[in-house]
Amino acid sequence: MSRKKSSSKEDIFEKYRKAGHIVAKAKEYIRPFVKIGTKLFDICEKAEQFVIKEGGKLAFPCNVSINHIAAHYSSPPGDKTIIKEGDIVKVDIGAHIDGFIADSAFTVNFDPDFDKLVEAAVDSCHAAIEAVLPGTNTKDIGKIVESTIKSKSSKYRPIKELSGHILDEYSLHGSKTIPNVPIPYGVKIEEGEVYAVETFASSGSGSVHDLPYGYIYRLLPVRTPVRSKGARKIISAVLKEHKTLPFSERWIAKQVKAYKVALNELVTKGVFHRYKVLSDKKGCKVAQNEETMIVTKEGPEITTTI
Repeated sequence: MSRKKSSSKEDIFEKYRKAGHIVAKAKEYIRPFVKIGTKLFDICEKAEQFVIKEGGKLAFPCNVSINHIAAHYSSPPGDKTIIKEGDIVKVDIGAHIDGFIADSAFTVNFDPDFDKLVEAAVDSCHAAIEAVLPGTNTKDIGKIVESTIKSKSSKYRPIKELSGHILDEYSLHGSKTIPNVPIPYGVKIEEGEVYAVETFASSGSGSVHDLPYGYIYRLLPVRTPVRSKGARKIISAVLKEHKTLPFSERWIAKQVKAYKVALNELVTKGVFHRYKVLSDKKGCKVAQNEETMIVTKEGPEITTTI
């Protein structure tokens, strides 16, 4: 009985590892395309197509967030936004195997004045990973992240509203989080848990707010009846292909002609959650780094590096 349970758990870890390997390869593949003059739309599409080609499914739409935009920007249909000289570009990619997720992000910088900001995001992420051990309280990791970021410059700050997160089956953000700032409370990390350790370093306020738009959605547990054929078609496609994981407006546009009207109806009725784009103050720069890891007694097992 115990051997069967142990084997089942190991099968799950193998799925996390496979998803992680796909994401690691996707990062390697897409990085050369992140250059001045490239459309964000093309980066999103190429990264997502690569994940699928490698045998993974998409855990969420590829995010490509520039400068003060911290997170949740994934190109909408027809997006013509390009990378410009002086931009700092975050690319966030996710894959899953049977609902077991890998989530990873990197930053490419085209402004040498902010090289240290990118270092702050990378170094704080690695310092946090080393601290994610069985028995550690999550509240203590925020201190490590903040001090590492500020060691690069007293002007840099972690983004307080964003955090690392436990990954569960078909759940991108589970019940436990890993803060980027010191907090007075936390929970114990346990062996066998899987986390996306995610850090953001900002030259701005260290706080984000919702912008009035967003192009990523997620199905909510509530089942409210909808009348329009387009809305019902979208719900059916999401249940079949994405379940409770986030999906892109771009993907829906390929399936339903009047997708905007249908999506607005579904958000208004509380069937879908719309992720608004998250921004620090305009004019600042934000860097991001993220890896997925399995918690073990021997130390962190990072799944999203080759």
